[in-house]
Order: sequence, then C-alpha cells, then structure tokens
Amino acid sequence: MKTKLHKAVQAPLAAAIVAALCAGTALAAGPSAMPPMKQQVRPMATLSGANDVAGNDRFIVKYRTSSTARAARVDVAGNVRAAATRAGVRADSRSALGAEHIRRLSTGAEVVRVSRKLDRVESARLVDQLRADPSVEYVQEDFLKHAMDFVPDDTYFEELQWDFQNTSVGIHAPTAWDTSTGEGVVVAVLDTGYVDHRDLDANIIPGYDFINDPAVAGDGDGRDADAHDPGDFTAKDISSWHGTHVAGTVAAVTNNGFGLAGIAFNAKVQPVRVLGRGGGYTSDIADAITWASGGSVDGVPDNPTPAEVINLSLGGERKCNQDPVTQAAIDGAISRGVTVVVAAGNDNMDATNFSPASCEGVITVGASGSDGARSYFSNYGAPVTLSAPGGNATSGTDPENRWIWSLGNSSEAEPVPSPEGDAILGMIGTSQAAPHVAATVALMQAAAVSAGLDPLTPAQVKNVLRASVSPFTVAPPSNKPQGPGILNAALAVANATEVLPSEDATPLPNRVPETGLMGAAGDGTLYQLTVPAGTRSLNLRTYGGSGDVSIYVAYDRPASEADHDRKSARPGNNEAVVITNPAAGNYFVRVVGETAFSNVTLLGLY
Repeated sequence: MKTKLHKAVQAPLAAAIVAALCAGTALAAGPSAMPPMKQQVRPMATLSGANDVAGNDRFIVKYRTSSTARAARVDVAGNVRAAATRAGVRADSRSALGAEHIRRLSTGAEVVRVSRKLDRVESARLVDQLRADPSVEYVQEDFLKHAMDFVPDDTYFEELQWDFQNTSVGIHAPTAWDTSTGEGVVVAVLDTGYVDHRDLDANIIPGYDFINDPAVAGDGDGRDADAHDPGDFTAKDISSWHGTHVAGTVAAVTNNGFGLAGIAFNAKVQPVRVLGRGGGYTSDIADAITWASGGSVDGVPDNPTPAEVINLSLGGERKCNQDPVTQAAIDGAISRGVTVVVAAGNDNMDATNFSPASCEGVITVGASGSDGARSYFSNYGAPVTLSAPGGNATSGTDPENRWIWSLGNSSEAEPVPSPEGDAILGMIGTSQAAPHVAATVALMQAAAVSAGLDPLTPAQVKNVLRASVSPFTVAPPSNKPQGPGILNAALAVANATEVLPSEDATPLPNRVPETGLMGAAGDGTLYQLTVPAGTRSLNLRTYGGSGDVSIYVAYDRPASEADHDRKSARPGNNEAVVITNPAAGNYFVRVVGETAFSNVTLLGLY
C-alpha cells in the first residue's frame, strides 16, 4: 500500500530547530513488499581475476617532475630491468627479465611491457622495487578491465531503483561497482536515528543519540549511545523513518536476494540521532558533526570509528553566516579531512537562505527527477554543488519511478519490531538526493585508496564530483541553477583513481570582462593575466551580481587566501586591486566567495 503524499513540516518548537528535508512519502509494507529473506547470494566478479590466473606483463610508471626524475625517465625500460634484477625476478634461470617502453600516457606516465607474464607475487616484488625509487611518483600494474556491470539480485532493484541504474537520468551505480563498493569507509548519517531492518542491520556500526530535550527525543532519556529511532510522530504527523531511509540509500545490504540495494553497500553507516519530534536543535547538530568527524564533545565518549563522510539531510531557513555554530562545526570536520554533504532544501527557493546548505566547504545537493530535470521543489542557486535523484512525485498515486525507494518501518507511530515491521518506503526530497552523493563519496574514497593514492580532501571531492556530472536531460531555468549536472557515480569513481592535476588558471584577456561568475561560500576560481613590459598601471576588479566576493592577487605564482601579494576584501562585490608600474609577467587573481555569489564580473585591464 501507499500512504498519501505528506509534507515534512517544521513544527514551531523553536527558531533554532531544523527539519529533515524530505518532501513526501509513500509506503509499501507487509508480505508483498518485504517477502521472507532469500539466501540467493551471487558473488561479485573482481576486475583483476583474469590477471591473477594468466599473469601480467604490463606496468605503468609515473616519474616526478624534478630534473633527476626526468633524467631517469629517459631509460624507463632500463630502470624496470634493473628493478626486476633487484627483486630477483628473471626471464628464466639463465636470463634477466627483458623490458620495453610502449608509450607515454596523457597523464605523463609511462607504459612498459616485460618479456614474460609475472604471477601475483613476482609483480608485487617488482612494483615494490620500482616504488622504492625516490624519482617514481607512482607505479601500478596495467591490468585488464572487462565490461562487467554488477547487477545485484535484490528483489526490487530492477523494478524500483531507477535512480541507481537508468543510464540517462540515474547515477550509473552498476558501473561504479566494477571499481568500488565503499569497503572500509564510514558514512555518518545525522538524522532521526535508525530502526532495525533485515536489509540494513549488517551495515550499521554504533552511533550516538545527541538529542538533549526530552520533548524532542521522545525516547524517555537524554544523550546516550542508543541511536535507535523511536518514531518522530506528533499530533499532526506520522513517523517518517527518515534516517533509516537515508541510511538505506547509502548502504542497504546488497546482493542478498532481498529488498533493495545500497550505493556503497560495503561501507558502514554510523547513525547519529539529531532529529526527533518536530525537528532538531542546531546545538545538538553542531555537537554531532564534531563527534562524527572525530572531534571531542564534553560529556560524550570519543567516537572510536570516525566517519570520512557526513550526510546532513536536514536544514532550516537561515543563512549560514547567521548560523556560526554550524559553520564552526563544519570547519572542524573539514579540518579533520571529513567531507560534509548536505541537502539543498525543498522550498523551491534560493539555497543561499538556508543552513547548512549555504555553509562554506560543504557539498550542497539539489534534486532531479526521473525525467532528468530539476525537481519542482528543489532549492537552487549558487550554493548548489550538483544535483542527484530526489524524485518528482506530486501525489501519492504517482507511478513508482517518480519516487526514491529505500528502507523504513510499517508503523505510523512507534516502530514495529523487525522483521515484522520491515518496509520499503518511497520518498521525494533533497533529503533523498544528498545520500546518493554521500554514498558516492564513500565509493570514491575507497577507490582512491585501492589505487594506491591518498584519500581525497573535501575540496578535491567537491571538484571531482562537479567535473564528473551527467548533463540534465532538461536544463534548469537560468534563474534556478542547480549545479553543472546530475551525479554520475561511475565517472566520479573513475576520476578519483587518477592522480589529480594541479590547478589550472583560466586565461584573463586584457580588457575582456569575464562574466557570470558563480559559486558557493568558500569557492574560488583562479585566473591569469599576462602583463607586457612598460605597462604603467594594472587594474584588477570585480563588480555586479549578488553575494560577497574577495580577490587575491599574486605575481608569478597562483594566488590564494594564504599566499598573495595584494587583496581586496570589502563587503559586496565591488573589489579592486591597482598596481602602478607592474613588472612584466604573469599575474594571478583568485576570486573567492565570502558568501554564495552569482552573476559577478571580473575585469583585468592595463
């Protein structure tokens, strides 16, 4: 069955309460929706299986950019032969292993083939010897990849989860799973807590209940280590099971012949309860952000399993610069290397007016529908990093592909114990869009580490996500932008396994305005202007548009907030740096959003 669509409305508990950003719910429960669990597990194939059996004879070596490394690169095949000798890897009992250089890749790495296929142990010994060379930036096997999209056998995957698999408007999850399933990553879901559910329990790790106010908590006690959801029902609203729905999108147990699939199904979800009856207090949410990211909170034991990703499918109508405690908590999380993903909001308004959607450093997610267009309810504007499936149903009788389906409970009040209460719920909202992105970040981080790279920084995650989107099928109106496109998990994961290039500056021609600049708080874009000899004056300035930007200028090196020669940081967008008798050469200017900004113009003239 399905309940009628209902709006998740913030109750008037207090001005500092925020609500879960879910626009509506449909329910499927009982035997027809959640049949008895089937033990029909199909093992997932691995990418390197063919190489493990047949061996490998190709390797990729990337040298550093120093002069010594460049000299070493001249004889990369010879270096590989020497490394093989040191590793004790030979062609046969009488001959040294041969090696030939095949080509240089677009990334600057070199492909080398050795004279015979090496088994796993021999390959590892050779790779270890090559990595020991200080002039080598990285080395890996050039293993074969195969077309092998993973299609799990969960009962309702193909029927309901268009958002995972539709190649036009979905996130391309099956292709992403060829590379990563999120193993080893913890995603903290700061929400209503969770209910026990057969399709989720195995991927839950201990969290915490941060709700202090008994009237909001509804569980008869204050802060404690039990993050279970007792139901957030009130006299006006039924229980939403919002946190369980979000957690299921992130990491429902997958390929178990039952229920639904999760995006990062080998990651773990840490439920952190911050929303209860009527919403949740900003103070509780700020403490929860700190704790989930590995910081200390007075009176609460430290988190033994800090998250790499935090999902905040919640918010309130208040600009982040009016919510400094939330910004401070987010700053702390980011300083600990944690990526913070937030919902844009469901009011069809500019996300600049909502927190944490407009906070600096976060990844703000708008919603798209099964038609590939922006969802009619989604907030929009400069703070939105990208969009992801959030549904576009307008009534409870809409077809199933208008909803985002995940896990919940069949009760409208207190939860029915599992397994009897296990249910599948259809919801819409930016609350549903955000966990698609949070789970994809888990896939990206696991893939990067598996590729021998460091985990991505929160800023790198944001850049990779924006650079990896699929286009909207129907472009949003120009006055309601929702980022560059729709989440593409497969491309984001693939890009996360590459060594990220250094930042390129956009050329800024003399006296040619760069118009339409847009970004979230904290976003920055670098430009470069070349000044000829004999120039008497250089003027760099911004003007127009909305929001607040600052500019940072440096000679002969990329400008940043920490490293610059001059800056202009007045309130608003009218910034100017004037240099008299500038030296000839390259000047770099970085435009940084103090708040979200849009339609700003940058001009350089001499």
